[in-house]
Amino acid sequence: MGAEGQGGKTNMWYVIQTLGGQEEKTADMIRKMVSPDYLEECFVPKRERLKKFHGRWNKVEEVLFQGYAFVISEKPGELYEKLKQVPKLTKVLGRETDYFLTLGEKEKMLIENIGDREHKTALSGVVVEEGKRIRVIDGPLKGYEGNIVKVNLHKREVTVEVEFMGRKMELKLGIKMVGTDEK
Repeated sequence: MGAEGQGGKTNMWYVIQTLGGQEEKTADMIRKMVSPDYLEECFVPKRERLKKFHGRWNKVEEVLFQGYAFVISEKPGELYEKLKQVPKLTKVLGRETDYFLTLGEKEKMLIENIGDREHKTALSGVVVEEGKRIRVIDGPLKGYEGNIVKVNLHKREVTVEVEFMGRKMELKLGIKMVGTDEK
């Protein structure tokens, strides 16, 4: 996933506000209706999480940033005009410019740091220490330990507070508990 476009231009990342639960449908529609000439990539970041079904832990995928789809383009003006032709986005984009925002370098780095090439945030391996304190062994939480504001061992997730689009946002990330003898 390169940030460099043709001729050395830097591609910009944008966030598009959409209806919660419609993120993937919206991204699919954008990918179908907008030419690759204006759109390098359109994606919805996901997170892996463990959920218990019938007494067994199962890995599931959920939307990480509810209500948002992300696009990468080096032609934002043209892209914006093309997005107005996408039926579900017409009303959203027509209301205010706040529905199509440029992501800053910090936000871009956050998404790249916690996600893989498919923008999926994997489970982080943790060891539970005294007082329900966790120590991150591996995974995307590494380096974000200081941002953890809540630990929910029952749900196998932690809440991380990050700065995103000019405000504090809480992200819930999945964890897996590993034996204390693993490093």
